[in-house]
Amino acid sequence: TNQRPIPLHAEAESLVWAMEELSSRGFQQVRLESDCQQLVHIINFSKKWPALDPELDAIEALRTSFISFSLSFIPRSLNFRADALAKEARSRDLHYMLVDSMVSIPLAHEASTIGPV
Repeated sequence: TNQRPIPLHAEAESLVWAMEELSSRGFQQVRLESDCQQLVHIINFSKKWPALDPELDAIEALRTSFISFSLSFIPRSLNFRADALAKEARSRDLHYMLVDSMVSIPLAHEASTIGPV
């Protein structure tokens, strides 16, 4: 059967993919933001979630490849550019695979808690 993953699983897989891309491109200091509060909480507070064990193990292993790594929650209302891209992709069944090392305009500058991006 071709089951679609639950949203939390899809978020975790996306995070693993992003971290793999950043690591393979040699990034050492990484700051990621997600509008999936539950996933951010699970990762930042090492909460157990058996259904996500493979992804959580991968995330933990990838974290060690960075000198500095942070993951923070950003409300969807402040994450409008990324949210718009995701909605467009879903409506057209598209997949984006872009990693840009230079972000001229942060996706959510207002939500930054540790300073400008």
